[in-house]
Amino acid sequence: MSRCSAIVKNVDLSIPLMGPGRNRLLQSSLIKAAVGGKFNQQNGKVHVQALRNVSFELQEGDHLGLIGHNGAGKTTLLKVLAGIYPPSSGEVAVRGSVGCLFDVDAGITPEMTGYECIKLQHLIFGDPRQDWQDLAEEVASFTELGHFLELPIRTYSAGMRARLVAAIATAWRRDILLIDEGIGAGDQSFQDKFSRRVNELLESAGLLVIASHTAELLRKYCTKAIVLVHGEVRKSGTLDEALEYYGRISS
Repeated sequence: MSRCSAIVKNVDLSIPLMGPGRNRLLQSSLIKAAVGGKFNQQNGKVHVQALRNVSFELQEGDHLGLIGHNGAGKTTLLKVLAGIYPPSSGEVAVRGSVGCLFDVDAGITPEMTGYECIKLQHLIFGDPRQDWQDLAEEVASFTELGHFLELPIRTYSAGMRARLVAAIATAWRRDILLIDEGIGAGDQSFQDKFSRRVNELLESAGLLVIASHTAELLRKYCTKAIVLVHGEVRKSGTLDEALEYYGRISS
């Protein structure tokens, strides 16, 4: 039996946006462009259909690319796989430990210190057998943030916050890696360091899902792909087939 797999079957995800009396906002093309899914109304509330009837199956050794325009549902689907968003309907079955290389700042507030952020993320994502202080030492060394970890993250620059998030996201070896191309990692020197660490994680992972529309990045890691358009799977197959289809609908 393989150590990891992922089955997504007929998954829908509906996210509430606003209550009754605010439907005039739906007339705004700006809001429609900012939200990738389709609008509907349920029980008098406006929802966006972020994912619609998404299905695929992955086994150990698969490297899947999620391709689509901004707002197509790529990151949303990653969060469904990670268990962050429960589907409104359908089934998601993931076997194996999951690592999330996207902005894992769940529950973090600006008043928390860097060390408090590390402790919280360890409670959510970490191995309970590991002491969070061991993780803190490793993150401190990797980020080179030093005494800044004792300060509230509201005092951090965007680059410092990106370093902290990236270091925590890659702190654990996992069977399944979920990667969002949009994750920030600070300045160029740290990005290079972060990239080497990601490559090390990929060597030990059994299954990879990466959200991107950059062909170069996808060709480096993926053999198959699906194309998402407004939360729906429009094409699935080999990476070349998916990229060719995405090129046609994007031109």
